[in-house]
Amino acid sequence: MLQITTSRFTARFITLVLKGNGMPRKQEDRHILFLSALLGLESGREYTETQLNEQLRQWSDQFGDNVGLDHVSLRRSLVDEHFLARDAAGKGYTFRKENLPYTLDSAIWSLNLTEVIDHAKMEIEERKRLHQKDGK
Repeated sequence: MLQITTSRFTARFITLVLKGNGMPRKQEDRHILFLSALLGLESGREYTETQLNEQLRQWSDQFGDNVGLDHVSLRRSLVDEHFLARDAAGKGYTFRKENLPYTLDSAIWSLNLTEVIDHAKMEIEERKRLHQKDGK
């Protein structure tokens, strides 16, 4: 089973969200996006479609623009890629950490993705400022 470290996860997530141009082609990058959408879900809990949509809508509103993922396409992708299981009636969804195709550093599960992106944006602005200062 493949391992994703916290540093790898955050670096790729930042790049995908801030510089992405549509759904990534590389499977690992797509999976990092999918995993990031699951961070707020409780493993083993069954979610109704409404509950799941609410959670995924929050993610897509914050991070989905550059990768072209709204909450509906995200939910579909999570089911198609086996990150979420849908019950036979199609009304309940369950996420189980143990079914993931990766092992993740435990610190990933407690990441605040909004803070990760905000910090990355601040670093980018600081680099731009320093570059402009050096160019004058």
